[in-house]
Amino acid sequence: MILRLSLDLPEDAAYIRTTRNLGRCLLEDLKVTESTILDVENIVGELCSNVIRHAQSKAMHFLVTLEYYKPKVVITVKDNGLGFVMDDMLPVGALRSDGNGGERLGGYGMILLEGLSDRLDFTETDPHGTTVRVEKNLRYESQGDADAATRRDTGHAGFATVSLE
Repeated sequence: MILRLSLDLPEDAAYIRTTRNLGRCLLEDLKVTESTILDVENIVGELCSNVIRHAQSKAMHFLVTLEYYKPKVVITVKDNGLGFVMDDMLPVGALRSDGNGGERLGGYGMILLEGLSDRLDFTETDPHGTTVRVEKNLRYESQGDADAATRRDTGHAGFATVSLE
Protein backbone atom coordinates (compact mmCIF):
# COMPACT_ATOMS: atom_id res chain seq x y z
CA MET A 1 0.00 0.00 0.00
CA ILE A 2 1.15 3.51 -0.77
CA LEU A 3 -1.22 5.47 1.48
CA ARG A 4 -4.43 5.03 3.46
CA LEU A 5 -6.54 8.13 3.91
CA SER A 6 -9.45 7.83 6.37
CA LEU A 7 -12.07 10.52 6.78
CA ASP A 8 -14.74 10.70 9.47
CA LEU A 9 -17.27 13.07 7.91
CA PRO A 10 -20.54 14.70 8.94
CA GLU A 11 -23.52 13.86 6.74
CA ASP A 12 -23.26 17.27 5.09
CA ALA A 13 -22.98 17.89 1.35
CA ALA A 14 -20.46 20.68 2.01
CA TYR A 15 -17.78 18.00 2.54
CA ILE A 16 -18.27 16.20 -0.77
CA ARG A 17 -16.02 18.58 -2.73
CA THR A 18 -13.32 18.41 -0.07
CA THR A 19 -13.43 14.60 -0.10
CA ARG A 20 -13.22 14.49 -3.91
CA ASN A 21 -10.24 16.87 -3.87
CA LEU A 22 -8.40 14.88 -1.22
CA GLY A 23 -8.93 11.74 -3.28
CA ARG A 24 -7.51 13.51 -6.36
CA CYS A 25 -4.33 14.79 -4.68
CA LEU A 26 -2.29 11.58 -4.47
CA LEU A 27 -3.52 10.35 -7.85
CA GLU A 28 -2.14 13.50 -9.47
CA ASP A 29 1.15 13.04 -7.62
CA LEU A 30 1.35 9.43 -8.86
CA LYS A 31 0.68 10.69 -12.41
CA VAL A 32 -2.47 8.67 -12.92
CA THR A 33 -4.35 9.58 -16.12
CA GLU A 34 -6.85 12.42 -15.83
CA SER A 35 -9.73 10.18 -16.98
CA THR A 36 -8.98 7.73 -14.15
CA ILE A 37 -8.79 10.59 -11.63
CA LEU A 38 -12.17 11.89 -12.81
CA ASP A 39 -13.66 8.40 -12.45
CA VAL A 40 -12.39 8.19 -8.85
CA GLU A 41 -13.73 11.66 -8.07
CA ASN A 42 -17.15 10.73 -9.45
CA ILE A 43 -17.20 7.46 -7.51
CA VAL A 44 -16.31 9.26 -4.27
CA GLY A 45 -18.88 11.98 -4.93
CA GLU A 46 -21.66 9.49 -5.69
CA LEU A 47 -20.92 7.34 -2.65
CA CYS A 48 -20.86 10.35 -0.32
CA SER A 49 -24.03 11.79 -1.88
CA ASN A 50 -25.81 8.49 -1.36
CA VAL A 51 -24.96 8.45 2.35
CA ILE A 52 -26.10 12.04 2.79
CA ARG A 53 -29.33 11.44 0.86
CA HIS A 54 -30.27 7.97 2.11
CA ALA A 55 -28.43 6.79 5.26
CA GLN A 56 -30.39 8.79 7.87
CA SER A 57 -28.05 7.68 10.64
CA LYS A 58 -28.55 8.85 14.19
CA ALA A 59 -24.83 9.63 14.52
CA MET A 60 -25.00 11.92 11.45
CA HIS A 61 -21.52 10.95 10.27
CA PHE A 62 -19.90 8.38 8.02
CA LEU A 63 -16.46 7.01 7.23
CA VAL A 64 -14.63 7.24 3.90
CA THR A 65 -11.37 5.34 3.40
CA LEU A 66 -9.20 5.57 0.31
CA GLU A 67 -6.45 2.96 0.06
CA TYR A 68 -3.93 3.59 -2.68
CA TYR A 69 -1.97 0.71 -4.18
CA LYS A 70 0.05 0.67 -7.37
CA PRO A 71 -2.54 -1.18 -9.41
CA LYS A 72 -5.72 0.27 -7.87
CA VAL A 73 -7.45 2.50 -5.38
CA VAL A 74 -9.94 0.94 -2.96
CA ILE A 75 -12.70 3.27 -1.78
CA THR A 76 -14.76 2.21 1.22
CA VAL A 77 -17.71 4.18 2.56
CA LYS A 78 -19.35 3.01 5.76
CA ASP A 79 -22.42 4.45 7.42
CA ASN A 80 -24.53 3.38 10.38
CA GLY A 81 -27.84 4.47 8.91
CA LEU A 82 -30.95 2.61 7.83
CA GLY A 83 -29.17 0.26 5.44
CA PHE A 84 -30.78 -1.20 2.36
CA VAL A 85 -31.27 -4.41 0.49
CA MET A 86 -30.37 -4.49 -3.21
CA ASP A 87 -33.51 -6.51 -4.03
CA ASP A 88 -35.67 -3.75 -2.51
CA MET A 89 -34.19 -1.00 -4.70
CA LEU A 90 -36.64 0.70 -7.03
CA PRO A 91 -35.88 0.31 -10.73
CA VAL A 92 -33.76 2.94 -12.49
CA GLY A 93 -35.91 5.90 -13.52
CA ALA A 94 -38.67 5.18 -10.99
CA LEU A 95 -40.11 8.00 -8.91
CA ARG A 96 -38.86 8.16 -5.34
CA SER A 97 -38.83 10.68 -2.49
CA ASP A 98 -36.54 13.65 -2.91
CA GLY A 99 -36.21 13.96 0.89
CA ASN A 100 -38.03 17.29 0.90
CA GLY A 101 -41.60 16.05 0.55
CA GLY A 102 -41.49 15.84 -3.24
CA GLU A 103 -40.54 13.20 -5.76
CA ARG A 104 -37.68 12.73 -8.20
CA LEU A 105 -36.54 10.22 -10.77
CA GLY A 106 -33.72 8.15 -9.33
CA GLY A 107 -31.56 5.08 -9.40
CA TYR A 108 -29.05 6.43 -11.90
CA GLY A 109 -26.24 6.50 -9.34
CA MET A 110 -26.04 2.71 -9.27
CA ILE A 111 -25.54 2.62 -13.05
CA LEU A 112 -22.84 5.28 -12.70
CA LEU A 113 -21.04 3.33 -9.96
CA GLU A 114 -21.21 0.08 -11.90
CA GLY A 115 -19.89 1.78 -15.04
CA LEU A 116 -16.96 3.54 -13.37
CA SER A 117 -15.91 0.76 -10.97
CA ASP A 118 -13.86 -2.34 -11.63
CA ARG A 119 -15.43 -3.98 -8.58
CA LEU A 120 -18.41 -2.89 -6.48
CA ASP A 121 -19.59 -4.60 -3.28
CA PHE A 122 -22.35 -3.68 -0.82
CA THR A 123 -22.50 -5.28 2.61
CA GLU A 124 -24.62 -4.75 5.67
CA THR A 125 -22.86 -2.88 8.48
CA ASP A 126 -23.41 -4.40 11.91
CA PRO A 127 -25.71 -3.59 13.71
CA HIS A 128 -27.19 -1.45 10.90
CA GLY A 129 -26.06 0.61 7.97
CA THR A 130 -24.19 -0.10 4.77
CA THR A 131 -20.58 -0.54 3.72
CA VAL A 132 -19.75 0.01 0.06
CA ARG A 133 -16.36 -1.10 -1.27
CA VAL A 134 -15.25 0.01 -4.72
CA GLU A 135 -12.07 -0.91 -6.56
CA LYS A 136 -10.82 1.21 -9.45
CA ASN A 137 -7.82 0.05 -11.46
CA LEU A 138 -5.30 2.82 -12.05
CA ARG A 139 -3.89 3.81 -15.42
CA TYR A 140 -0.71 5.82 -15.45
CA GLU A 141 0.47 8.53 -17.84
CA SER A 142 3.59 6.46 -18.69
CA GLN A 143 5.31 3.18 -17.85
CA GLY A 144 7.88 5.19 -15.89
CA ASP A 145 5.11 6.60 -13.71
CA ALA A 146 3.72 3.09 -13.13
CA ASP A 147 7.23 1.91 -12.19
CA ALA A 148 7.59 4.80 -9.72
CA ALA A 149 4.25 3.84 -8.12
CA THR A 150 5.47 0.24 -7.83
CA ARG A 151 8.49 1.45 -5.84
CA ARG A 152 6.18 3.36 -3.47
CA ASP A 153 3.80 0.41 -3.03
CA THR A 154 5.40 -1.24 -0.02
CA GLY A 155 4.27 -2.76 3.24
CA HIS A 156 5.19 0.52 4.98
CA ALA A 157 2.29 2.69 3.85
CA GLY A 158 1.59 6.18 5.01
CA PHE A 159 -1.59 6.73 7.00
CA ALA A 160 -3.62 9.90 7.32
CA THR A 161 -6.76 10.17 9.41
CA VAL A 162 -8.99 13.25 9.34
CA SER A 163 -12.07 13.87 11.43
CA LEU A 164 -14.28 16.80 10.42
CA GLU A 165 -17.16 18.10 12.50
